Amino acid sequence: MATTEKTANMDDPEHYGRELLGAFAHEIRTPLTSIKMVMELARRQADGDRLALDAELAEMLRTSVDDLQALADDLQETSRLERGRLTLGTGPCDLGAAIAAARELLDGQPELVVGHAGSGEGPWDAPRLVRAIAGLGQSANRLGDGSGRVQLDWEFGGEGAVLKFRSGEPGGAPRTIGADAGFSFFRSRQLVLAMGGSVHSARAERYAAFVVALPLQVVGGAASG
Repeated sequence: MATTEKTANMDDPEHYGRELLGAFAHEIRTPLTSIKMVMELARRQADGDRLALDAELAEMLRTSVDDLQALADDLQETSRLERGRLTLGTGPCDLGAAIAAARELLDGQPELVVGHAGSGEGPWDAPRLVRAIAGLGQSANRLGDGSGRVQLDWEFGGEGAVLKFRSGEPGGAPRTIGADAGFSFFRSRQLVLAMGGSVHSARAERYAAFVVALPLQVVGGAASG
């Protein structure tokens, strides 16, 4: 997998930094567009220069603002991780429980098809690992076959745990992981690095695979990659 990343020039931290900003810029447009639409509809319903927000428009506005706030919070957290300014929890975290929580968080969008039902603990920040697993599942589906089902296999070894996400079947020329992976991919990757782990990626037409390695030893500070 590391060879695939090198061939696609995806082992370069600057590549991830550029694509992260591209993904963020793309995703922030969605709530901004929604806010502009709400304001326009509210203007049409009002008399004069006032805005008239009925219950439906008010809820749309609240949701869009919440989405903006969440994106801003995630970007700030990612920046703090990169600069080693954020201390992560050290568990213990049950990996099976974290995967189950990620599946619940995703609520079938997409469905994580788990190929292992065992258990094991590690020194990881449980809430952030849950979001990282969910984010990688979303990105695998987005870059892969888009079927809404992502295969997730995991196992414990002598040095740590390995999670394998896969959507679609391999074949075709390798492609880079770009901004179209979604901001959640870059945030999830940075979380794994901060826990002392690694993320190796492979991508082709309608195929995406991520291999995540998580250590069993506590790692202080944010890792670079």
